[in-house]
Amino acid sequence: MGRGCLFSALPVAVLQGSVTALATLLHPIMTQTALANLSLVGSALIFCVGVNLIWPRTFKPANMLPAVVIAVALAFA
Repeated sequence: MGRGCLFSALPVAVLQGSVTALATLLHPIMTQTALANLSLVGSALIFCVGVNLIWPRTFKPANMLPAVVIAVALAFA
Protein backbone atom coordinates (compact mmCIF):
# COMPACT_ATOMS: atom_id res chain seq x y z
CA MET A 1 0.00 0.00 0.00
CA GLY A 2 1.44 3.42 -0.01
CA ARG A 3 0.60 6.98 -0.72
CA GLY A 4 -2.11 5.96 -3.19
CA CYS A 5 -4.07 4.19 -0.46
CA LEU A 6 -3.82 7.21 1.80
CA PHE A 7 -5.02 9.57 -0.92
CA SER A 8 -7.90 7.30 -1.92
CA ALA A 9 -9.18 6.97 1.66
CA LEU A 10 -10.74 10.44 1.70
CA PRO A 11 -12.85 10.11 -1.49
CA VAL A 12 -13.97 6.63 -0.46
CA ALA A 13 -15.00 7.88 2.99
CA VAL A 14 -16.93 10.78 1.46
CA LEU A 15 -18.71 8.53 -1.04
CA GLN A 16 -19.63 5.86 1.50
CA GLY A 17 -20.70 8.47 4.03
CA SER A 18 -22.96 10.19 1.52
CA VAL A 19 -24.56 6.89 0.49
CA THR A 20 -25.18 6.03 4.13
CA ALA A 21 -26.66 9.48 4.82
CA LEU A 22 -28.94 9.19 1.77
CA ALA A 23 -30.09 5.74 2.86
CA THR A 24 -30.88 7.08 6.32
CA LEU A 25 -32.96 9.89 4.82
CA LEU A 26 -34.85 7.54 2.48
CA HIS A 27 -35.55 4.87 5.11
CA PRO A 28 -38.92 6.27 6.27
CA ILE A 29 -40.12 6.76 2.70
CA MET A 30 -39.30 3.35 1.22
CA THR A 31 -42.03 0.71 1.48
CA GLN A 32 -41.70 -3.05 1.20
CA THR A 33 -43.08 -2.91 -2.36
CA ALA A 34 -40.55 -0.28 -3.40
CA LEU A 35 -37.70 -2.32 -1.92
CA ALA A 36 -38.93 -5.46 -3.67
CA ASN A 37 -39.09 -3.63 -7.01
CA LEU A 38 -35.64 -2.16 -6.46
CA SER A 39 -34.23 -5.58 -5.61
CA LEU A 40 -35.82 -7.19 -8.68
CA VAL A 41 -34.48 -4.59 -11.10
CA GLY A 42 -31.06 -4.62 -9.46
CA SER A 43 -30.87 -8.39 -9.74
CA ALA A 44 -31.81 -8.20 -13.42
CA LEU A 45 -29.06 -5.64 -14.03
CA ILE A 46 -26.50 -7.83 -12.27
CA PHE A 47 -27.66 -10.74 -14.42
CA CYS A 48 -27.12 -8.63 -17.56
CA VAL A 49 -23.57 -7.82 -16.45
CA GLY A 50 -22.92 -11.54 -15.97
CA VAL A 51 -24.28 -12.33 -19.42
CA ASN A 52 -21.98 -9.66 -20.87
CA LEU A 53 -19.03 -11.43 -19.27
CA ILE A 54 -19.92 -14.60 -21.14
CA TRP A 55 -21.14 -13.12 -24.45
CA PRO A 56 -19.72 -9.65 -25.11
CA ARG A 57 -21.95 -6.80 -26.28
CA THR A 58 -25.20 -8.58 -25.58
CA PHE A 59 -26.80 -6.05 -23.22
CA LYS A 60 -25.99 -2.48 -22.26
CA PRO A 61 -26.79 -2.36 -18.52
CA ALA A 62 -25.86 1.31 -18.27
CA ASN A 63 -28.79 2.11 -20.56
CA MET A 64 -31.06 0.18 -18.19
CA LEU A 65 -30.17 2.19 -15.06
CA PRO A 66 -33.24 4.46 -15.31
CA ALA A 67 -35.30 1.31 -14.69
CA VAL A 68 -34.19 1.47 -11.06
CA VAL A 69 -35.84 4.87 -10.58
CA ILE A 70 -38.92 3.86 -12.57
CA ALA A 71 -39.38 0.65 -10.57
CA VAL A 72 -39.34 2.54 -7.27
CA ALA A 73 -41.65 5.25 -8.64
CA LEU A 74 -44.15 2.64 -9.82
CA ALA A 75 -44.33 1.24 -6.28
CA PHE A 76 -45.76 4.55 -5.12
CA ALA A 77 -48.20 4.95 -8.01
